[in-house]
Amino acid sequence: MNEQARPPDMSGEELADAIREEILEEIADLEEYAKLGKAPPRCRGYRFRVNRDRHEVHEDKPTRETILEAAGLTPAGDWTLRLKLSGGGYELIKPGERVDLRRPGVEKFKALPRDQTEG
Repeated sequence: MNEQARPPDMSGEELADAIREEILEEIADLEEYAKLGKAPPRCRGYRFRVNRDRHEVHEDKPTRETILEAAGLTPAGDWTLRLKLSGGGYELIKPGERVDLRRPGVEKFKALPRDQTEG
């Protein structure tokens, strides 16, 4: 490792820990982290379920539209999207809103056609 590239206030071990934290896994499964009660680390991708199917995105704060497109639910305007949090809560995701997938408790999503209600 290039000693000159290291920040002056960080030891080699601290730098190694920071790098491990930076990219711990290739793909983080949000349900697994939600069950453990941990926030997913920064990864190359994030796996989640929309309804019953698993999908992946490669950004940690995708928009509602990106999530619906990953699930093949287009046009996005025809769908409502709710975020399921561990512990049972749901949050409605508004058009254009970004979802922080690294937030602790983010578990999965539920999409419904706009003309259908939950029940």
